[in-house]
Amino acid sequence: MDKTVYLDSYIEQYKKLAEIIETTNKRLLSDEPDKLIEENVNFFTKSFLVMMCAYLESYIKDALMVVIDDVNSKLNSTKIPHNLIKWTLNIEKEFKDSDSKFEQLKIKLRKKDLDDYISGNPFKTKDLFKKFGIQLDKSENFNSQKDIVNSIVVKRNKVVHHNDDASDISNKDLNDFIEILKNYLENLDKEICKHIS
Repeated sequence: MDKTVYLDSYIEQYKKLAEIIETTNKRLLSDEPDKLIEENVNFFTKSFLVMMCAYLESYIKDALMVVIDDVNSKLNSTKIPHNLIKWTLNIEKEFKDSDSKFEQLKIKLRKKDLDDYISGNPFKTKDLFKKFGIQLDKSENFNSQKDIVNSIVVKRNKVVHHNDDASDISNKDLNDFIEILKNYLENLDKEICKHIS
C-alpha cells in the first residue's frame, strides 16, 4: 500500500484552507477592504491556525484506524484464540473464568478510544505510534520535521488555551504552515503504510 485511504482527503482539505486564506487576504488588501475581515483579522488568523491543527489530529486518528483494521483483518484470517493470548501476556497471574472469552483475538479499539491519545504535538504522536509498533524516531523525515510542527501546535495551543492574539502570524506564515503540515502528513502516511499490508 503506497498511501492510506485518508491521505488525499486531508491534503485536499489543506489545499481548500489555503485557498480560503488567499481569498481572505485578497479581500483584506483590495482597494476597498472587506470590513468584516479588516475588523476581525486576528479572529480569522486564529481560526485558520486552529483548523489546520484540527485536520492534523483528525488525520492521525483516521490513519491509525487503518492500522487497527489491517491488524484485525490479519487476526481474523489466522484465527488466534483470545484466551491463549490473554493468558500468555500475563502468565504469572491466575487466569480466571471471568477473563475467558471463547472467541478469536481482535483489537477492539474504536476511534473514540483514541481521543485521549491524539495530539498534534509530534512528541505525543511519536509515543502513540510506538503503541502501534511504529517507530517514528527512526524516520529521518519525522526527525527533521518534529520541531517545526511542534512550534505550529504550540502556537495553536496558545490561541486555544491562553487566548493568545496570534498577531505575530501572517497569512504567509499560515500558508507556510499548511505546506509544512501537508508534507508532515505525507511522511506520517508513509510510515503507517510500511506497517500495513
